[in-house]
Amino acid sequence: MLTIQKFAELAGTTRRTLIFYDQKDLFKPKRVADNGYRYYDYDQLYRATFILELRRLGLSISEIKALNDSQDQSALNDQLTSILDKINQRIDNLNLLRSTLDTRFNQPTPSESVIKNQPFITTGTAQLFCQSKQSVACTEEEIAEIYADFYQRLGKLKLMNKQDSGFLTQLPKSDANLYPTASFCILKAITDDTETGDLPRLSKPAGQFVAINTTNDTKSICIGLQILAEYIASQHLKINQDLWQMNRDEAFTSKGASNLVCLQYQIQP
Repeated sequence: MLTIQKFAELAGTTRRTLIFYDQKDLFKPKRVADNGYRYYDYDQLYRATFILELRRLGLSISEIKALNDSQDQSALNDQLTSILDKINQRIDNLNLLRSTLDTRFNQPTPSESVIKNQPFITTGTAQLFCQSKQSVACTEEEIAEIYADFYQRLGKLKLMNKQDSGFLTQLPKSDANLYPTASFCILKAITDDTETGDLPRLSKPAGQFVAINTTNDTKSICIGLQILAEYIASQHLKINQDLWQMNRDEAFTSKGASNLVCLQYQIQP
């Protein structure tokens, strides 16, 4: 017969595991000597290997004991089917996590320094966004509720993919007086329209935009809008009514936005 140490080596496990299985009445030695030494038979190797593999698959001690006691041949299949479902769910979650991190590390790194309250003209490429529902009262409570609902439906991992995010506000003529009560929706850039479930999508068109960087608080944004309006008038630019308020980084500090934001209007021909 085999000592516990030799049997453990053959089975690919440890002496401690075999003692634990013995104590739990899951797998017992063939004989226990008067001195307490455990001895195993070669034929027990096959049962031990089977139990060890069931443990690696995730079955508990009690589940394996129930299978050993059961005469139902389909019981093992039922247990393993449940385990397979859990494995597939785990694989789906890991694939989603990998996709999120791949997207994050494939985003371009901004090279230009941020200068606040100085208007500039930039050329933007077309982008696809998903959007939240529209605001009504524009209170902090409503913004928080819209933000929570939006990222719950979109998937909170999207917060980590470093794609563009921000707000779309209906604000004609860069009118700072209308900004505090203007209706808005939250935006998050996506790569295709299969990522958003039942959330609505919209496209940000390609073209030239007049823009200004500013701090994310109502007073600073209103000042930035006023500077932008004066610049638009001095340059005789025509703009549409959509204010794109884009976050400059991913660390949201207030009202679902980053500390620095870029206010943008598309220039009409």
